Amino acid sequence: MRKLFLFIALLLPPTLVSAASHQFQDGKLVNISDEERLDEGTTFKWALFVVQVNDVVYTARGPRIRRHSGDPGHGLVIGDVVKVAIEKDELILVEPDGKELKAKITRRERAK
Repeated sequence: MRKLFLFIALLLPPTLVSAASHQFQDGKLVNISDEERLDEGTTFKWALFVVQVNDVVYTARGPRIRRHSGDPGHGLVIGDVVKVAIEKDELILVEPDGKELKAKITRRERAK
C-alpha cells in the first residue's frame, strides 16, 4: 500500500504542471452584443465580445445564448478592465466570479 501511495505521489506533480496556465493581461471590454444566424430554419444566437488589449481590438464569438438564459455578458460590464488571455484563435476572459469564459476570435484590428 505504501508503494502504491509513493507511485501515485510521484506521478501527480507532472500532471499538475502540465495543466494549461494562461498568460492573462489587462484589457478593456469595449462592447458586448449578440449575433444571430439562421441554420436550416432555426435561429441561433451567440454573444459577441469586443476587447481591446494594448493597441489591438479583438472581436470574439462567445457561448451560444439560449432563451431565458439570463445575462449573455456573464456579469461583465462594458468599459471595465478585464483579465484576458489570447491563445491562437481563442480569447479567454475571466468572469467576475473567477470562471474562465472562452470565445473564438473572429476579428483582429488595430485601435484607432
